[in-house]
Amino acid sequence: MLQENKALAGMIEPAMFALIIIILTLVQYDFMVELGWHPIRSSDVPWPSGLALGPLGWLQVANFVLFGFMLIAFAVGLHRGVARGGRGSSVGPALLILAGVAMVLAGFRTDPDISGGPQTWHGLIHGLAHFLFILSLLPSFFFLWWRLRRNPLWRGYSLYTLITGMLYVLLFFRPESVAFYLFLALILVWIEVMAIRLRSIVGSASLQQPARVS
Repeated sequence: MLQENKALAGMIEPAMFALIIIILTLVQYDFMVELGWHPIRSSDVPWPSGLALGPLGWLQVANFVLFGFMLIAFAVGLHRGVARGGRGSSVGPALLILAGVAMVLAGFRTDPDISGGPQTWHGLIHGLAHFLFILSLLPSFFFLWWRLRRNPLWRGYSLYTLITGMLYVLLFFRPESVAFYLFLALILVWIEVMAIRLRSIVGSASLQQPARVS
């Protein structure tokens, strides 16, 4: 039951995170534009981090924190739901957990203008959390690919994870805002797809367990 809940967390978190940032962007659009953000061109105002600075900023703060905790739960579930493949097989889930910790720390509000670096202590923490998330999530795809490829239950998902890691690199170094939207969508869709598969495997395993005799 706990394993199913971890898979469910992975299924809920991407859709919830995306829905909240879309709603906040629409509601706080004028505020973001006044800060200097542009929906298409690149700017020095971070998105979606800048949404936490608006009138409904507390909602984005909660969105970051909740996403982080649910990502940690999903990473633990994924670790337990994929057969270990020898030494180093725990690195991928561990990096995914670290990315979840980074998302929790991203709940500290960013600074309005990041062109000259962070100006406040909470802006500094948010900036460090951003880099921690990027640098921990990237290698996690490749370590997870290496582990998934040996498991017949995850056939096809290993290649999908490898392709996701490669696209991650390509999109991250594109400066345009549209590229960042695709970058974010790439991550959220991967979590959703993997969580759905995890829940399917966990559900099948629970059905195959013999009933207890009272």
